[in-house]
Amino acid sequence: MLWKKLSVVDLIIVLVIVLVVLGVVLVRRGAHVTSGTVVQGEADIQIVVQILGLETLDTELFKPGEKTSITIRNQPRGEVTILRAQATPIQVTLLDKNGNPTAVRDLARPHAYNFTVWLKDRAKITKDGYVAEGVKVKVGLPIELEGFNYRVSGRISDVRVLE
Repeated sequence: MLWKKLSVVDLIIVLVIVLVVLGVVLVRRGAHVTSGTVVQGEADIQIVVQILGLETLDTELFKPGEKTSITIRNQPRGEVTILRAQATPIQVTLLDKNGNPTAVRDLARPHAYNFTVWLKDRAKITKDGYVAEGVKVKVGLPIELEGFNYRVSGRISDVRVLE
């Protein structure tokens, strides 16, 4: 007689209530890990970015102490601080008159530089790596830096905790 009065909707509601209670019990016992227990700490990190073959007349494009906006894997991250930057002219290898290889500046691309940029950010430390504002920060990921007069793409080549 009870089954005639219960509908499918009533059964679904009872099932949802049972699952919610079961979920709460599992979390309280520690059988299921929530995101709050995964975070092992928070620290300032240094992100090293390689930008290869950038054509520019301004080798002082990235000024230490200034803020730049970054995008990691097409996910806007926000502003970070530039710690330092280094511009290296593009070089090619030629043989000298004795047949020994020599590195010289590429005259075909006089305004092309490889940049290494060191950035400072704040990130959570998890068992899976560093997470800054919900975005994972890992070596090899594509990254964009955007400032007042530039928007360039590069790759993350190192991530470590600042001492």
